Amino acid sequence: MTDPGYENFETTFDDGVLRAEIHSTSSMNALNRTMTNELLDLAVRLHEESIRCFVLTGSEGVFCAGGDVGNFTEESASAGMRKGASLLHDAVIGFYQAEVPVVVGVNGPAVGAGFSLGIFGDYVLVSEEAYFQFGYPGIGATGDGASTYFLPRVAGLRDAKRIALLNERIDPEEAVEVGLATEAASEEEFDDRLREIATRVAEGPTVALGRTQKLLTQSTSTGIEAQLAAETDAIARTARTDDFEEGVAAFGEKREPEFEGR
Repeated sequence: MTDPGYENFETTFDDGVLRAEIHSTSSMNALNRTMTNELLDLAVRLHEESIRCFVLTGSEGVFCAGGDVGNFTEESASAGMRKGASLLHDAVIGFYQAEVPVVVGVNGPAVGAGFSLGIFGDYVLVSEEAYFQFGYPGIGATGDGASTYFLPRVAGLRDAKRIALLNERIDPEEAVEVGLATEAASEEEFDDRLREIATRVAEGPTVALGRTQKLLTQSTSTGIEAQLAAETDAIARTARTDDFEEGVAAFGEKREPEFEGR
């Protein structure tokens, strides 16, 4: 897979895992316009058949400390915010539509837009040195980046409103407790554990896993009739994959399946 030479991400691709490490040209790994465009490009790349798992993480003890606030003071701030949010939302939708399992490694502060990116993964690992903070109220703004979509779904409506209203830092233990993160790891174990999770996911039937994650996410806002129709469609389409054929054969032969993600 060709390295596109991003300005704000360092990417690697190995054994089906596309890893994107944030190295923003803005301080504290802040989200700037170029980084948003590159994030959208990453989402588009997930539609390539060879990618079986996507990992997003930060660098040098910082995940993402929000948007680059220095760019918010222009006269056309409203129009700029609308454009920036729209691009970010296109990226989030792209990740969702790709049906590729997304693992997020929150290795440091995840604030504002970083909070949004920190909680949207299918599996979220948080370092014990990191924290989450909604962040938007600090600049008098509302949430974007799908934060208001995912937050009540992972934390529940009551905790979601508390997190947004009080705008307090949420440590790793509480993040796991309320559902912002899946698990916490020590700083020393973080990279190894993140790699272990991504490898395990990528070795599975990733088409089925990605579609299952999508079904679970949409279930919170879909009626049972529509959800069951989506399940029927997904399992019928997945039954045409090589991994389904291999899984059924392995079951009959009483051996471990060898999935290839297609």
